[in-house]
Amino acid sequence: MEAMTSDRVEGGVQRIAMARPHAMNAIDLAMRHEFEAAMLAATADPDVRAIIVTGQGTHFSAGGDIPFLQSMNAAQFKEYHRDVLGLVRAIALCPKPTIASVRGACAGGGFGFALGCDYLLASQTAYFSAQFLRIGLVADMGTGYFLAHRLGGHKARKLLLDNRIVKAEEAATIGLCDELHADETLDGETLRLARRLAELPPRAVRQTKWLMRQAEGSFERFLDAEMTAGAECLGGEEFIEGTNAFFEKRAPRFG
Repeated sequence: MEAMTSDRVEGGVQRIAMARPHAMNAIDLAMRHEFEAAMLAATADPDVRAIIVTGQGTHFSAGGDIPFLQSMNAAQFKEYHRDVLGLVRAIALCPKPTIASVRGACAGGGFGFALGCDYLLASQTAYFSAQFLRIGLVADMGTGYFLAHRLGGHKARKLLLDNRIVKAEEAATIGLCDELHADETLDGETLRLARRLAELPPRAVRQTKWLMRQAEGSFERFLDAEMTAGAECLGGEEFIEGTNAFFEKRAPRFG
């Protein structure tokens, strides 16, 4: 069974969808590889002028597959983390316009993927969660970098430390998402925006996105720092307690 689908919805618009709806599109190894391959293929295709990233079913993505993360030791996680950041780069450094179309859960690493797109459109069913601290981890998939550039450093840090869920209406108010739509109109509004972006001059778009990255600080240095911070946490006692508490549906007890 494919973990991703990628199809041309019309003209120059490509839609890439996470396809594990039975698991709230949680990110496992197969999805990570298929997602990056789909992004790189769409980026390389001269006929693709805009890319929509979404999830099948009622959720965008619940984030990392926790049982999969629990199965790794710290060294394995560091290797996996380094590997999966290839997907983060494929999204964030894509020279073509990208739109995240979000309904339902947008959490953990999935939240990072959505934030890495140029536009984030959400339905009124959407809710956003960067509750990495709940399971004893630091924010990954570039989430801290993207939040800081969307909200400013102080608000981004506060959102991560608050360790809470942000519902759609609040997300729109604070600028976490760019547009908020009814669930039944989200797909149509996303496609409308994608059509408009697909009509823009591709070379000028590519250069504009490159130029704006020069004003944002070093993405690569941030990802290196993220790997260092993450390696200190995965597999440690806080992670074990946090994930056990998650599955036991209780509050974690950290030290």
